[in-house]
Amino acid sequence: MADGPVGQFTAAVDETLISSTVVSDRRGSIAWQVTTSADTYVVKANTGTGDGSGRDKEREIEREASVLQRLTALGAIDRTYFAAAKTAPPGARWVAARWIDGTGLWPALAPARDDDTPAARNLLASVTRTLAGALAKLHAVRFTHADVQPTNIRVTPDGEGRLLDYALACGPEEHTGRVPYRGALTHTTAPELAAELLATGEHVHVQALPPVDIWALGATLFWCWTGERPVAYRDTDSGRAGMLRDIADGGLLRDIAAARPWSFPFVEDVIAACLADAPANRPTAASIASAFTP
Repeated sequence: MADGPVGQFTAAVDETLISSTVVSDRRGSIAWQVTTSADTYVVKANTGTGDGSGRDKEREIEREASVLQRLTALGAIDRTYFAAAKTAPPGARWVAARWIDGTGLWPALAPARDDDTPAARNLLASVTRTLAGALAKLHAVRFTHADVQPTNIRVTPDGEGRLLDYALACGPEEHTGRVPYRGALTHTTAPELAAELLATGEHVHVQALPPVDIWALGATLFWCWTGERPVAYRDTDSGRAGMLRDIADGGLLRDIAAARPWSFPFVEDVIAACLADAPANRPTAASIASAFTP
């Protein structure tokens, strides 16, 4: 381990390793929760083994490090979030960020799926406001997160939503050299993005724009509050292409008022607006955040 990514990271930041635990090992990359003498971090590296997905994990790690550095310099993310990176051979590439205390969005909203309480209402409102605020900062510097989904959100102990994982982010730069963006989680894919993915080859870069993040935010909140995915697919056995076609075709969205466990019109209206079929009809991240500001 001393010669691996964790050891290289602790040496790079000149901190003493206290513990490390693997928290993810899939799709050609591995991530550790690393506690040092100074802080706790997540360190992500490519495994070099691949998983048949066709993604170039080395280039993804390199680009995530570059994106985090750029977003930090632009003031679009907390300046303490990005910690360090190794993006050149020999050996595996790795990128490290500060660990965000809290829980994933799905378990965090479990109480809200059961009972209408002041705490549940406050949590839903706080998570919606803070996630929209984070997206607004990205969009202001012409970046799109492009992978808003439940597993890329952590809810802090004070009930605020934090975005994680910028590996697929789309910025205003030229696209030569980056791993082509081909969408992320199917269930949070906006209709216009689904249509473009279906119409282009697997190696063609598709640029995700801010309205894609807004649809994904609405889909994520819908899913984690109601317990149901927002699109009622015609055939769940049709694979990714079939589900993307259902999303792109429209008309299969579940009714938030029928799916939600209890009535909260303010949040329901925001979710419904985010899931508008036409990108131009969706609210901006900044307008969502301001609507929830006391």
